[in-house]
Amino acid sequence: MTKSKHIFNKIKADPKLQKVDVGWASFEIVFKKGLKSGSQNCWGTCDFDTYEIHLEEKISDSPARETLFHEICHAYLELCGMGGEGEDEEYVCTSNERLTITVSRAIMMFTRLNPELSKELLYEQG
Repeated sequence: MTKSKHIFNKIKADPKLQKVDVGWASFEIVFKKGLKSGSQNCWGTCDFDTYEIHLEEKISDSPARETLFHEICHAYLELCGMGGEGEDEEYVCTSNERLTITVSRAIMMFTRLNPELSKELLYEQG
């Protein structure tokens, strides 16, 4: 895949792709070099204080897509009461059925509120 097709390049080039609407807030996508969560290097974080999703700039396309969607899922699961804080994220105990309902509704909400981003992120154009 050429560098111009990297999801990060697509997001940087299109202002409509630079924010994620999660219903209760809009999160800005921010690219950083040397991203850390606490003292650990990481590929992404979701900051509920600043409404930002931080992404490590130096990762290839496929893990970049997965990482961005992972951070988006954090925001939607927070909306559903399944969030965690910092390095000591809480574990949520629930049934498989409740988790499946919550995640499937969150994915549906994401795709409906963010049609352009979901198309670019979830359906690789290769």
